[in-house]
Amino acid sequence: MKILIMSDTHFTKNFSLDRNVIEHLSKADKIIHCGDFSGPDFYNFLNTSGKLIAVRGNNDHRLNVSLENEVNIELEGFKITVIHGHFVRLDLIHHKYPDSDIILFGHTHHPSLEETEGKLLINPGSLTSNRYVDYNSFAVMDLNAGQKPVVNFYKTL
Repeated sequence: MKILIMSDTHFTKNFSLDRNVIEHLSKADKIIHCGDFSGPDFYNFLNTSGKLIAVRGNNDHRLNVSLENEVNIELEGFKITVIHGHFVRLDLIHHKYPDSDIILFGHTHHPSLEETEGKLLINPGSLTSNRYVDYNSFAVMDLNAGQKPVVNFYKTL
């Protein structure tokens, strides 16, 4: 299963996507957005695919949809928690979700992949306004039952 992971897109009106993003959108079995759409246009675009799993970020007050602050799902036998990250200390995130195998979050705009106490912590960075690095990013996770997840990060223009 291919899962496209993005966060902090911050599109308020109109948007254009890097061809790398478009290519991975078409191949994704699921799209997970870790919050901060900032406006409804991009949310609506992703939601029409029927593949979207999303949470509310701290900048999503303009969305006309009800999104939870946290979503817990199971895919390919992995327990996955999706949050934005503004309600939890990120250095303690693995303690807050003891039953999760994978925790997906955003908020910092900083792409990261860490394994802590048997949990995979993934932040895809920001698709539009990364901090701390000189590129924007998203991630793709290959998830197959009984196998270790494979995560790749992609830069966007």
